[in-house]
Amino acid sequence: MRVVVQNTLTNRQWVAVDGPAGFLIGRDPTCDVRLESRFIAGVHARVERNDGAWEIELLPGVNPVEIDGQEYAAGQKVVVRGTARLRLMEFVLALDAAEASPEAQQQESASDRLTEVQNALHAELLRRLDLRLGSFSSNGAAGERTEKLNSVLDDLLSGEFKSRVFESDLPPIILARALRARMLDWVFTHLGREQRTTTGWAAVGISSELERSATDAIKRLSAKVGIVENKTSAVTAEQMVEARFDGVVGPVAAELLDNARTYIITSYLKKVLYDVVFGLGPLEDLLRSQSITEIMVVSPTRIYVERNGRITKAPQTFPSEAACVTIIERIVAPLGRRIDRSQPLVDARLRDGSRVNAIIEPLAVKGPCVTIRKFPVSHVSADDLVRWRSLQPFTVTLLRACVLHRCNILVSGGTSSGKTTLLNVLSGFIPGADRLITVEDSAELRLQQEHVVTLETKPANAEGTGEYTIRDLVKNALRMRPDRIIVGEVRGNEAIDMLQGMNTGHRGSMTTLHANSAADALSRLETMVLMGADIPLAAVRRQIASAIHLIIHTERMPDGRRLVCQLTEVTGLHPVTGELETRDILKVAHVGNTLELRPTGYMPTFLGEMVDQGHLQLRPWFDQVKV
Repeated sequence: MRVVVQNTLTNRQWVAVDGPAGFLIGRDPTCDVRLESRFIAGVHARVERNDGAWEIELLPGVNPVEIDGQEYAAGQKVVVRGTARLRLMEFVLALDAAEASPEAQQQESASDRLTEVQNALHAELLRRLDLRLGSFSSNGAAGERTEKLNSVLDDLLSGEFKSRVFESDLPPIILARALRARMLDWVFTHLGREQRTTTGWAAVGISSELERSATDAIKRLSAKVGIVENKTSAVTAEQMVEARFDGVVGPVAAELLDNARTYIITSYLKKVLYDVVFGLGPLEDLLRSQSITEIMVVSPTRIYVERNGRITKAPQTFPSEAACVTIIERIVAPLGRRIDRSQPLVDARLRDGSRVNAIIEPLAVKGPCVTIRKFPVSHVSADDLVRWRSLQPFTVTLLRACVLHRCNILVSGGTSSGKTTLLNVLSGFIPGADRLITVEDSAELRLQQEHVVTLETKPANAEGTGEYTIRDLVKNALRMRPDRIIVGEVRGNEAIDMLQGMNTGHRGSMTTLHANSAADALSRLETMVLMGADIPLAAVRRQIASAIHLIIHTERMPDGRRLVCQLTEVTGLHPVTGELETRDILKVAHVGNTLELRPTGYMPTFLGEMVDQGHLQLRPWFDQVKV
């Protein structure tokens, strides 16, 4: 039983519960699913798992909760079978009803014992290695470091840890993990053409003869799962390994000689510890994967990954909470950022551009939590979005025309709904002659133009000074002679400066924000502007009406697909109420058994201008719509 929580207003998603017991939902620290919102009660709901069904009880006096699309009031008790989806204010809870089989439970138990052995081995390794010595510091020669590490680990594995590792029921489990890790390493380096000068595998004491046995085993496994070198892509090969490896590894492992098994197991344990001591620990291999889009460390012993929109538990673990915090520090230190009890929350990015959010005690009650949004290996194009069924060809044609027409565009959606990806695609339609300035918390945008200035926020230093926020950078960007300003995400009072930029000659600017719909996006934008300026609401709405031309809303479907669900034009203000008026140009609808973006019958008010300027040709576009 697992509960995954998404906050649709912030960039956060996490696994709140992973176990057979019931749980409480609420704002209090004692709740298993803790949701920080003043609209959620201390204990809002009680959930039990009985006879294969969810029993959801809403406590008296709480705000209503939407369960699988239907709203329920305080005091009601609801029974739901299978999976369930709850919406409490800005939070969406996905309840996964999958129960572990006895075989899976036995595998989990053995995995926990292997984790205990690895943790003990790591602790003993640290006791024997004096990391303070210059010869073993990160400044020392790599050969000296690895030689010392190999010597100590060989001594431990042939001494006090021999019985715990080789004279127990763990060797088959370790051997399967080792072969899987080696096979994925082969996929990354041979099929993915990964350029890596060093890896953990290169520092574990290579034996050429036994290495040939391991390589032969990998080749046999590749053939059994269906991988054909030079014909199968790295992403496809990785998916094959994930789907078929467990079913074919047994016979191949049984054919290995005892000395080859011992060598493969030993090299795997060394590689795991090498990554912890010198690299990013269990994150190393997860970051190399091209199919993983998100990595979520719930606790040092529980790591989840997102593949194809679905969250699964990864076999990797950290050896200890201290090791997890140390690796977080390795990530943030090169960026001049820090994390400790006085500053327990940090946003950062990896060298490849992947976005990192880390939080430790006292804010993270159950230990360090890390969320990594993987940076795509290659540029995502409009053709990719069409192939993934996120939008249709006629939508691409219309969006390209809107960008060329210099429409100000707001991309809205929930967490992990594809907002930044879509913003990257839209930016690809911008002519190369335009001067672009991007403003982000962590630089994620990958603009293909040459004339691009990238600005990134900076947190305060240890003395509490030197902070530069999104608002500071947007203000400065207005003085840098931009043609277009692209803000990765607005979430606060910087919205007023963004609107002013759009209204002062910087047409064609773009940004994203978290919202549940296009209408909610405008409401959130109003609130954020009011946070940054003491001006009447009517004036705020006039600013928005003149600044924002289009809202593109994206959503993440239950099957993991990211879908553009709305293309909405902001048409102005209502003459009586003064509220913002919008009109859906395209809206998601059922087409057969799937959802697709379809025309509503309304055309943009600036359609004629786009046609006159040559940005859109009506007849070919209508022919696309009919398809």
